Amino acid sequence: MLINKNLKEPVIEAKNTVKWHFAKCNNSKCNSIFLVNPEEVPGELGFICPECSKKTTTSHVIQCSSCKTILNFVRAAPNEEKVVFNVPKCSHCVGTVEDEWEIEPLYQPDSYI
Repeated sequence: MLINKNLKEPVIEAKNTVKWHFAKCNNSKCNSIFLVNPEEVPGELGFICPECSKKTTTSHVIQCSSCKTILNFVRAAPNEEKVVFNVPKCSHCVGTVEDEWEIEPLYQPDSYI
């Protein structure tokens, strides 16, 4: 702590502080704004808020292959492996709502082990 000699008041000097950044949730139905550490990199699903992140443990994810936007979550059975379903285009990039109905699963390589 530093003391200002003129005012005799303590001046708190912050060192090694992290400046947080705001991010928009990648779920098109959520769009919430939340804080992220600037050192954090987006995952395969992009930046998703804590609420949507919880959904990925109980639901399948539907994601656009083109713009990587999360379009929806589909509930999965507790013993079912959670997968990401992809649509080629969505209404958020260059596709239409009809394009969002065509889904194909994207399995991770380690899901077969």
